[in-house]
Formats: sequence, C-alpha cells, structure tokens
Amino acid sequence: MEWRVHSVCMLSGLKYLMVCIFSVILVIGFSEHLLFSTHLTWQPVDRSSVREIQHEDHNSLSTSDNRPLLVLGILSAELNSDFRNASRSTWLSTVSILQDTLPFRIIYKFLLDQPTNDTIVENDKYNDILFLNDTHQGRAVKFGYKLYVWYKYIYEYYPDTLLAVKLDDDVFLCVPQLLKRLDELKSTKLYYGKANKWETNPFAPYIDEMFVVVGKDLLERIVKRKYCTEQCNKTIDLIDTNYGDTSLVSWLSIYDDVDFQGDNHRIVYKLSFETIALDHVKPLFCLRYVLCHKSSIQVMKQLHEYNKPVLVSDAVTGSIFSGDIVRTLLPMPSLTTHHNAFAIMDKMPGCDNWAVVTTINYPTKAVKSMASLPNWCLVIVADTKTPLESTYLSKIGMKNNSNYSKIIKYLSVKEQTILYPLLSEIIPLNTFGRKNIGYMYAIHHKAKLIWDFDDDNDGIADLNDFKKPFDHVKVCKHSQNILLNPYPYFGGKETRTWPRGFPLQYIKSNETLPKLCTSRRNVQLGILQSLANNQPDVDAIYRMTRDVPFNFRASPTSHRPLVLPRGTYAPFNAQATLWFAPAFAYMALPLSVNGRVSDIWRSYIAQYFLHSKNIRLAFSSPYVIQDRNAHDILRDFNAELDLYQKSKQLVEFLSLQQYSFRQYDKLDFVELYKQLYTRQYIEQLDIQFAEAWTKTLASITESA
Repeated sequence: MEWRVHSVCMLSGLKYLMVCIFSVILVIGFSEHLLFSTHLTWQPVDRSSVREIQHEDHNSLSTSDNRPLLVLGILSAELNSDFRNASRSTWLSTVSILQDTLPFRIIYKFLLDQPTNDTIVENDKYNDILFLNDTHQGRAVKFGYKLYVWYKYIYEYYPDTLLAVKLDDDVFLCVPQLLKRLDELKSTKLYYGKANKWETNPFAPYIDEMFVVVGKDLLERIVKRKYCTEQCNKTIDLIDTNYGDTSLVSWLSIYDDVDFQGDNHRIVYKLSFETIALDHVKPLFCLRYVLCHKSSIQVMKQLHEYNKPVLVSDAVTGSIFSGDIVRTLLPMPSLTTHHNAFAIMDKMPGCDNWAVVTTINYPTKAVKSMASLPNWCLVIVADTKTPLESTYLSKIGMKNNSNYSKIIKYLSVKEQTILYPLLSEIIPLNTFGRKNIGYMYAIHHKAKLIWDFDDDNDGIADLNDFKKPFDHVKVCKHSQNILLNPYPYFGGKETRTWPRGFPLQYIKSNETLPKLCTSRRNVQLGILQSLANNQPDVDAIYRMTRDVPFNFRASPTSHRPLVLPRGTYAPFNAQATLWFAPAFAYMALPLSVNGRVSDIWRSYIAQYFLHSKNIRLAFSSPYVIQDRNAHDILRDFNAELDLYQKSKQLVEFLSLQQYSFRQYDKLDFVELYKQLYTRQYIEQLDIQFAEAWTKTLASITESA
C-alpha cells in the first residue's frame, strides 16, 4: 500500500486547502477501475472505495423518468474557455430549456486533461468539467486513450446509459433535430456520426472523432477489454492509433453486429474560414443538418439565434407574436406524387393578356366587362358551388358567340384535375386558393400579362399608362424605410388611411410616409396594384372605426404611379393587380391561412424575391370601382387576426433575409415557405403546395 497526493495540492492558495486534504487517498493494489470527480482526479482505486466518495453530477436525473439516457462528453482544452462558454450559452442552453420535452435524458461534461487554477475556478462556477487525469498533450496524441477513459467513466457512473457521445468543443449541435434523429436510430449497438472512407485505413469506413455515438452494448464491450500499449494482442486488446476515430473503429472491428450509421448529408464537416462559414449559416440550417463542425464562436451564436427555443410569456398583459422559430422539425415527407405529368395543354390557343378570376356567383358586372374587352382573354376558375358552364356563359352573353372559345375559358373542377393534377390534389376545393390553378393556366397559355381580379372589382389598368419609360414618383434619396404606406399619397378621406395588411404598429408613423420625387427613369415593373374607389381595400379595424365607402382624390391624370424602391415593402391584394411576366413565379396564394390573409402574405413573399432581382412594385390611382360583395365586418376581423398580429414581424424577417446572405445564396421559393412554417406564418399544407407549384411551373417552362 502507498499514500498518494494528487498534484492539485501543489496549486497555490488557501482556497484549495480542503481540496488537498481530501485528495489524499489510499491506493490498494493495481485495480483497473478509475475514479473521477469534478474537482479532483484520481489514481486507479478499488471499485469498493469509489462508493465512499460523493460523485457530483452537473444534471440531476429524476428516478421516475423513463426516457433513455444519453451522456455527452465534450473534449476541450485548458485555453478553450471561450468555446466552452459559447457552447453553454448556445446549444447547451437549448438542452436545458427543452430538457423535459426531449426524447432523452441528457448528461454532459467538458473533458479536460488536467486541472489548473483557472479551470478549477471555472468548474466551481459551472460544475460541468471532468478532468481525465491524462498527461498526454498535443494534437493526435493518445486520443484513443482519452476516449477509453471517457467510456470507462460512463460505464462506472451511468450504467443505464443507452447512448454515449464524444464530440469536440467546436461542434454546434442542432439539439431537437439531432436528438430526434438519434431517437429514430437508437440501438444498443449504434455507431453513428460522419462516415470517413479513407482507402488507406483497413477498417474504413469509420465514424469521425469530432462527433461519435456508440450504443450501450458496444460501450460495455470496450471497457471490459484491456487498453494496451506494449506487447498487445490485436484481436483482443484495445490498440491506440493516437486518433480517437481510428482507435475506436479498430476496437469495433472484431464485432459483426455493429449498427453502423453514417449520416453525412445531415452533418456539416470542417466548416472553416469565418467569412465562408457565416455565408453558409442560414435560418434553415438546423432544418437540414443536425450539427456543424469547426464552428467559430460567432457561428455558434448565429446558429443559436436561428434555432433557439421560444419561451411563452405568462404576463397578464398578453403575449406578442415573435416570429421566432417555434417548430424545429419539418414534417416528413413533405410531398409525394404519382402523377406522370404536372401540366397538360388543352386546345385553348395562347394569349398575351390574361385575366384570372375565381367565383361562386353568377357573372357580375366586372366579369362581363372583362369578357368584352378586346385583346384580353379570361379564365374563370370554377369551384363546386360555381354555376355550371353552360349557365355561366349564357349569363355573360357569350354562349352564342362563335369566337368565345378562343378568348374565354371556363375551367371546371374536372378540367382542373385533368390539366393540373398535382396542384388540384394539393389545393382544397371550395377555397380561395383554387385561383392558383387559374394563374398556372394563364402562364401555360403564353401569358405576358395577368390581370388578377375579384368579381366585385370593375375596371382594369390602362396599359398605355405604363409603356416604358413612364412618369412616376419614387422615394427621394435618403428617405427610404422598410415599410411604405401608399394610400396617403393618393389622397384618402382620412388623415391616416392604410391598406389591408399594413402593420398596425406603423399606421401613425411618419417614417412610412417618405418624401417623394418625380422620375422618368426606366424601371422594370413586376407588379402594379390599382387602388379601388367606393370600397377601397382596407381592413376590418378601419371599417369599424372610419367612414367607408370613400373615394381617393387621386386619378390617373392627377397622380403618377408610385414605384417602391428596392428593399421597401407594402401590402397589395388579389383584387385588382396587374402582374408582369418576370413576377409570375411568385403569384402563388398560400392555402393554409384565411383568404383575407393569403393575398397579403403572397404580396410580402413576392416582394422578397422581386427585391433580389431588382424588379419593382408600383401602386396607381384607382382604375377600378369595387362594388363590394356582402361581408360581415366582425367575421372579416376574425379572419384578419394574423394580419394584425404578424405582419410587422413578417416584413422584418423578410427584410433581414434580404441582406443576410450573398446574392447567389438566398432562400428559394420552397425554402422560404419552410422557414415561414417554422415561424408559424403558414402550416404544413403550404410546404406541399410550394413544392407542387414549383414542380408544375418547371414542367411548363421545360415544355415551352
């Protein structure tokens, strides 16, 4: 027997006097069992002696919690305190916040070789450091031994562990996504991570040591074997290759039942160079990947900002929609299809100018006027409640016109299913969203312009007023803001008039009423919103508190069109809007929100993409008169709740994305819809719809 005092007693300061006293231990024989403490590291001692020493856990585990246990070891170095603190404040904080909802109970430790004054002080504060009592220093020096010691520790103190994890301190974990993935794959023989396939390694493929998971049975097999440094039996002993990953795969190579799971497409490996890394980091990162290797501290913080869980306030004053990510997992699968074709051409000839309307009413004055216009074609998107084709066309007065089949298309529900099967399958019947099939029909039939209107809006924009170049007004230099309220420029009746969908927080803000300057500079228009007289498009709050109907004082002869600058947003509708070909791809109306929200969400989404292409949105004086169909204002108010609560946050989010990434690396249409789903602007149905829309549009483009 001999007495040994650990070198921590050599540290200066009275603070550690008691530590030194209790670090004197009795070592009996040559037992292979190791004892570890958060303040002390120990020489090998008999297992019976271990039980007499209090073991300190960073996490307390409920004995009634039946979830499987996952233990994380984060390999770090003495001088890497910044990375440890970054981990604590980012993904480890997510573990803490979500601990009751995750599929595993979680224990974690930072793994350091030896204690120092600074790391002991750090551990006093956080109680989450495990000193391995390893004297091997430097890169790729006995990393196999460090892994072995960590596995011995888990086996000693957490014998019910299902999954044992070792990772580096520069790895960021997308916590909910990773744990969901491990819950799907969990097994006692799991061997999971990023697969390497170096041909020079006889045991390839193997899991990279920057993040590796092993199951309970594999862990037990390893710790019951002998770690060997001299005169080793390669088929029995644990041989150290100096690297953790190659050591581990050699240890496992004697078993034929290892559940090898390389998950490379979900793992970002060796993300390096700060500028490139930050370009790679996007809001959707944690929907695509489960972890990021070689993360800088800044990258960790940015990823956490995108993926942090949202806490719900219980304040008596109510809560405010945050627009933060609250759904950390995308529904899977999002879209499956069995259709051989997404778009089938009928016998209707092509047309340059199309008008699109969906209705359940008999033909209104607006529809009849549109049908009689020369140089325009009209598609009527029917639904189950729409009058039959023969009745509808006879009411228009075109049934006996032999030429009507070349300019008017009654698109029945049956034809919608035949011509656009994928869209028809996704879009519910008896909804405003069926209008999307009309847009696709017009695009398919060679449209260069699409007039998007409701059957209670009579009139159409005069195309002659927008021949290039045309006189318009724009925001004067240095007056631009993220939001612009177009209504006051056109002379509303009230001092403050605003369009439906304009964020209520800004209806009194002078910043949204910028100084305007005249211009004749050539601009590329993507969308033109015509205002409406008599029943302008205002929200239910306006209608309940202000005088409606009213007319704008402006006319096309008195007020030039207002062209919004790049990066500025304003809501527009689906009631009287002219779309130009460069913007057709963004006409899609979301399905999972109310119709009084759908066209506004579309307007903001479309502007996001138009800004990236330097294509402009313009507002014009009224070309139409709205003879509004019957509405219940309180019903409208309830239908518009998302507009009141979420419009501001949506604009801010889109604006942030606009300038977050390089031009070539922005979100595409489907990715943006996924991001909006995670932030509760839309629901799962719209992810499927976005995919169906882009697939159908692509099939039309390819066949053109």
